[in-house]
Amino acid sequence: MLFKYIAVFAVGISATLAQTIELGFPQNGDNFCPGQEVVVQAIQPESLASCIQVGIALAIDDCVNGSCPDPAEALGSVLYAGSWTPENHPPGGFYQNFTVTIPSYLAEGPAIFTLTHLCLLGAAPYPFLEYRNATVNIV
Repeated sequence: MLFKYIAVFAVGISATLAQTIELGFPQNGDNFCPGQEVVVQAIQPESLASCIQVGIALAIDDCVNGSCPDPAEALGSVLYAGSWTPENHPPGGFYQNFTVTIPSYLAEGPAIFTLTHLCLLGAAPYPFLEYRNATVNIV
């Protein structure tokens, strides 16, 4: 029984240390027009976890009747999918910028912008998938 509690605690600590990516831009409340080019910033914060990068996806989806879809179930329109190789930009830390275009067919109103990240985490690597979101406005 004690082993079970230790295992659950270890998984919780691992998940805390494994926060390996942040969405620098866009942020909640930012406004975008359909067809607009946007520079998205993916940030790699300081982390104690060893992570072999696999890649990221950037996507946007309409929020219908004030309810945004769960990114774990559907990402919406994929704006970028590929490698992620953040570089050090002193004093800003490690990040990479991506220029994407907001789809022209998005409806006016709230939308969810999602950064999806996949890496192989730990000394005996296991797949680690995480999402970072910003609720933005299509105007």
